[in-house]
Amino acid sequence: MKRISLVLILLFCAGTAFSADRLLVSAGLNYLQAADSGYKDVYGKNLFYPDARVGVRLAGGLHVMAGFGFLTKKGETPDLHLPAKSTQMFYSGGFAYIAHVAGLVRFKVEAGVADISYKEQAMDLTVKGSKLGYQAELGLLIMGEVAFTEIDMGYIGASDTVEGVKIKLGGARAAVRVGFRI
Repeated sequence: MKRISLVLILLFCAGTAFSADRLLVSAGLNYLQAADSGYKDVYGKNLFYPDARVGVRLAGGLHVMAGFGFLTKKGETPDLHLPAKSTQMFYSGGFAYIAHVAGLVRFKVEAGVADISYKEQAMDLTVKGSKLGYQAELGLLIMGEVAFTEIDMGYIGASDTVEGVKIKLGGARAAVRVGFRI
């Protein structure tokens, strides 16, 4: 149900982009510093994943935003050195405020909800689930006539309990995106 809601937000964004300079579409590369220390022990500290975003300007600098990213990483269990594989999917939606700074430079503040789905396979076991959390970002955009470049820093997170152990999903992230506006 949560994913359906986020897809509806994406469709709303695309459907309401009816005049010039309302729709922002971008793709990027994220660096994630995982929040869970156990996750870092198995999969490492350098985690990169792609994402795609869409946003619609509602009024002034206020935008409604939606995004999707996915992370797949192979690792090795610490003690037994057996293969492990993790997949996380990040669905997000929220609001952003984009303000003019000077010239082509814009400043962005964004906050919203995130649905993080996860699946981990290790030692012939599969654990999967999905949890609702939050995401927040600060960023700079360099806006051209049609294209733009974006640099963001933020956090996406949720937590779950698996077999009595609390796990943290997501973490601090930095992103570089390129996109266009219509």
